[in-house]
Amino acid sequence: MIFTRKIKLYLVGIAVLLGLSILLYGCRGETGLKFSHSFHIVEQEATCDQCHVAGKKGNYSNPSMDNCKNCHDIDEDNPSEKCLVCHTVEGAKHDYEVKEKAKPKSHTDLIFSHEVHADSNCATCHKGVAKDQDLANGPKMPLCINCHKAQDGPQECSACHQHINAKKAPESHQQDWETRHGQASRLDSSCAYCHPDRQKFCESCHRTQKPRDHTFGWKNSGHGMEATHDRRLCANCHDSGYCVDCHRNQKPVSHHRAGWMSYGRENGHGEEAHRNFRSCNVCHETGQCLQCHQNIILRKQ
Repeated sequence: MIFTRKIKLYLVGIAVLLGLSILLYGCRGETGLKFSHSFHIVEQEATCDQCHVAGKKGNYSNPSMDNCKNCHDIDEDNPSEKCLVCHTVEGAKHDYEVKEKAKPKSHTDLIFSHEVHADSNCATCHKGVAKDQDLANGPKMPLCINCHKAQDGPQECSACHQHINAKKAPESHQQDWETRHGQASRLDSSCAYCHPDRQKFCESCHRTQKPRDHTFGWKNSGHGMEATHDRRLCANCHDSGYCVDCHRNQKPVSHHRAGWMSYGRENGHGEEAHRNFRSCNVCHETGQCLQCHQNIILRKQ
């Protein structure tokens, strides 16, 4: 059994590595180039402006073949296997065509000028570029916001975005967003960009409106199991006294079953206590068990 499990884990590991290799190759295959920033920056001590030249709009472009010729001996009229040091095999099949790397969807709306940020070190925004073996990605929004706040830069959406605006709902906020937003908000911290006082914004609805699963039968069928799985979620709206006020004066539904107090009966109190004794302690102290069980010999089945 252990040997089989190890084989399964090994196969899973191989699958993950294969997937990563396909992903990395896809990134390179997209441009037709193989390029190592770490080799050029660390080993060759090249600077960013040696390869990236600022254009008319103040943004740095990708290096051209003329930039590469400043350091590399390149004969464009007689390509050879040496070209594959920088070009992919797929790119060589298409006359060494080099394509611009497509911008991530999240970056297409940006208004950005490298010229405005000329005083900043490249590594401030392109973190890890000196260690990157492939083409580096741009900064994430939290880094931009923190820098703008520290440097007293513009913080309104229109300063950096063409269409995105705090007063305009994103595309994701359509159709059944009210149903889906709970899970999305737990996985993504970007809500705070438009809702700075996130807790107050959420409470404006959740303090007055019940969640969708709190249906008519919720009290008798579902809330106990949900509270057992994740009581912290309940605590967003209910304090511990809310549970006590009800459970101190009202027996749980399970306690009304026939034979609940019988010894050795399925679905009785003993089986429930064995399954989750913590739930018993909500209302009962451990000493209460001894009132009956001190004279009972519990036999193994």
